[in-house]
Amino acid sequence: MGRFPAFHNATSRVLQFVLSVLWVVILSNSGGSEEFGLELRALTGVRGYSLLFSGLSFSARSGQFIVLKGPNGSGKTTLLRMIAGLIRPETGEIDRPEEIGEQGPFYLGHDHGLRPNETPVSHLKDWADLHHAPRSAISPAIDRMGLKARSMVPAHALSAGQKKRVGLARALTSPRKLWLLDEPAAALDVKGQALLCDLITEHKNAGGICVAALHDPLNLTPDGVIDMMDAQP
Repeated sequence: MGRFPAFHNATSRVLQFVLSVLWVVILSNSGGSEEFGLELRALTGVRGYSLLFSGLSFSARSGQFIVLKGPNGSGKTTLLRMIAGLIRPETGEIDRPEEIGEQGPFYLGHDHGLRPNETPVSHLKDWADLHHAPRSAISPAIDRMGLKARSMVPAHALSAGQKKRVGLARALTSPRKLWLLDEPAAALDVKGQALLCDLITEHKNAGGICVAALHDPLNLTPDGVIDMMDAQP
């Protein structure tokens, strides 16, 4: 398993320690192997009465960042939701890493999932409890995402970018081997996008897999690209 890069402040070192411990637990739960993979075999995706893609196959291994590209309506979100286990493909099979506690991968969609009156702290407490993760990871995650000054502000008073940061903080609160991100850079400013690239890089270095649907490229070279237009019927 790769190591997290060196951080330059005490808070980040605490987060590094917490994430490292959780990763050890996750990997030991999967039989002690540091290598795992994601494999898609001959998937067919349908939305309503429209056939979005067919015969889509791809594989990724631990430590890789995979990008989904294609125009609106080409099936990027549908594919991510299939991999997450939220919907079933019409045909085909998906093999994904086993996660701790038999829970699914980390999925961040377009909906930030925040109730209007809950704060980042209260939201992440509920998230940690739901996913059997220690609450001790919440404060470092909030600091890392630049939300300390807004940690007790209700969601209705947060900007779109701050809500996206809360969503990304979930991944730090409850680590998963597989990250599925749908337009994760949307609403983020330049600093937020740079932080997103850092988080993906750290996840890769820890041995994780990240699959992200992107319209505009990040300042991060992917290890593989799935062009949804190649799977058009």
